[in-house]
Amino acid sequence: MLKNNDVVDDFKKTISATIKSIGKNEKLEVNYIKENPSINGNTINLTEPNIDSIKKNLTYLRAEADSLALEFRLHSKEIHQNFINNDELSNQIINALEQTRIEVIGSKEFKGIGKNIKIKHMEDLNKLSQNKSTDHLIEAFRYVAYEELTDEKIIKDRINLKKLLKNKLQDNYNIFFNELKKNINNQEKFTSTILEKLKELGLLNDNSGSSQNDVTEENEIDNNEQKNEDSNEKNDKEEQANIEMQSSETNIEQSVSTEENNEMGDDSSNTELDYFPNIETIKNLDVYKVYNKNFDEIINAEDLCDHKELEKLRRNLDQQVFTFHSLIVKIANRLQRKLLSQQNRHWDFNMEEGFLDTSRLAKIIANPNNKLSYKVEKEIEFKDTIVSLLIDNSGSMRGRPITVAALCSDILAKTLERCLIKSEILGFTTKAWKGGKSREKWIKNGKPSNPGRLNDLRHIIYKSADAPWRRSKKNLGLLLKEGILKENVDGEALFWAYNRLLLRQEKRKILVVISDGAPVDDSTLSVNPGNYLEKNLRDVINNVEKNKNVELIAIGIGHDVSRYYSKAVTIMDVDQLGEVLLNQLSSTFNLKN
Repeated sequence: MLKNNDVVDDFKKTISATIKSIGKNEKLEVNYIKENPSINGNTINLTEPNIDSIKKNLTYLRAEADSLALEFRLHSKEIHQNFINNDELSNQIINALEQTRIEVIGSKEFKGIGKNIKIKHMEDLNKLSQNKSTDHLIEAFRYVAYEELTDEKIIKDRINLKKLLKNKLQDNYNIFFNELKKNINNQEKFTSTILEKLKELGLLNDNSGSSQNDVTEENEIDNNEQKNEDSNEKNDKEEQANIEMQSSETNIEQSVSTEENNEMGDDSSNTELDYFPNIETIKNLDVYKVYNKNFDEIINAEDLCDHKELEKLRRNLDQQVFTFHSLIVKIANRLQRKLLSQQNRHWDFNMEEGFLDTSRLAKIIANPNNKLSYKVEKEIEFKDTIVSLLIDNSGSMRGRPITVAALCSDILAKTLERCLIKSEILGFTTKAWKGGKSREKWIKNGKPSNPGRLNDLRHIIYKSADAPWRRSKKNLGLLLKEGILKENVDGEALFWAYNRLLLRQEKRKILVVISDGAPVDDSTLSVNPGNYLEKNLRDVINNVEKNKNVELIAIGIGHDVSRYYSKAVTIMDVDQLGEVLLNQLSSTFNLKN
């Protein structure tokens, strides 16, 4: 039987291993202190356990560790700091809701963590109900948000927190939590929603002084722009109506300066890295504009981080264990066998000329009256094919979706290569949040109205069509790198991938888009109509599908993309991606599963 000290030591080892696994960082260290658990750099400080606390509060201690590990993994201090100001009340609400956001994401991904945190919250609420103080606004935001975002009931009748918050938010209660739920995987949008609501409620002190770590200049600019948009709504509508009546050339001339008209890629289409198509040349896109393309980039994955880091990320990807992995490998092998069988030659028998069918010589010897039988070798026509995977690299794909997409793409590329079918893997995102250098230039130029797309695009080549799988496999690890996944401008990315396929010599071209929703870029949508990027995506899809020189397939993760693509499938569980992806290709190759 273990002694008390041994039990405590074993508990510490188990908790430390769990935290490092959840935190996904080899440099993560666990330290034990007397009170006030916290995170300091790469160190997580936990409450020092003893045999009594382990016996009485084992789940609570686990939940405390789980919560900090999730914070280490899912929380960006840099983003959070940008929203902190000198108003103590608003900062406390932001901190409380950010902790809730982290715990909600973790609870949905790990059921065990969800149970631990739920029990911890219920214990904390029991203590809170015994507190005679009536000022529980911070706790109301924290625990009511947890209930609304998880559909778990933890408050019950202990304390009137929900009533307190409903009185504060009034008619905006449902709208507020719907917005938080929609942006839960995007820390920046999530916190922006909180600040906007606090300002409406008068809980944000506009006169508070700003420090170096206060709300960034871009947030202040966005707030001013919103005021201007509200006060000049009629003028905006009139301007938009005039813009829609103009041609694309006129639009470009009005919105882009002489310096900005030096389009990237005009004289460099000979190399696949430099080729960036002019989006304005697509038919039916006369309203869509790009403010400045000089900051856009098409880049190889290996150029975004050093070789050692890329290998480390690839190892992390290889270590991911998914329940669907063995199933996908089986389906990939089945797809391979069927593709190879389609490419094999076969024989036509009972022909009047050709090669002598030796299998029937015995019949002729037995009965000379039988005629000689010939066979002719016939080759099945199997068109040279290329398959291009275009993966949404937006922030909402972070975590399990992007990891599964990387693993499935890896297996698919390897399978197609065995079948002598070319494949390429591409990704699309932006270089920065909130517009980057394009927005800075727009502000410097006086913020002309209706500027069009206002962000710096980043299109990534993980594997080019002519690169062997063994040389490109490490590049897919980049999908796990923090900071790569940002905004998504789907229309231009789709057109880029489409044009890459048009340059290929293969007779058959297949483009598969993997996305988790509609295009989103806050910088662009804040100064253009709300459906600006979505309309562009629809126009690009219509052109691609109308031309019929590329077969377009879309797979939506958690969102129905059939409203955009005519050939689309939606999966609600990301673990289905591999099976659906390979089955869709089987169907495209006219194969029966």
